[in-house]
Amino acid sequence: MNLRDAQDLLCLIERFVNGGERVKSVAAEIESLVVECFQDETWFDETSEALALFVPGGTAPYVGESSLARRLSLVACELSSFLNEHGMLGGG
Repeated sequence: MNLRDAQDLLCLIERFVNGGERVKSVAAEIESLVVECFQDETWFDETSEALALFVPGGTAPYVGESSLARRLSLVACELSSFLNEHGMLGGG
């Protein structure tokens, strides 16, 4: 995993999860970066599928804001751990 890509993805995820930008355009940016740079990660399949199925307000078979935010929060934890190990987050 590339440090810069991990930082960029974490920033986008935080915008979606914490920043109140739970919109298709932010999800599309996240999806683009995930597909381009993170195909070797253990969380890739589930995350890319959730992003592809994201529809604001969506219900089955689509993924809504809350479900995607929960999925992305798990990815954010992994990214934070990775960045912290490499001294790229405060406290690291």
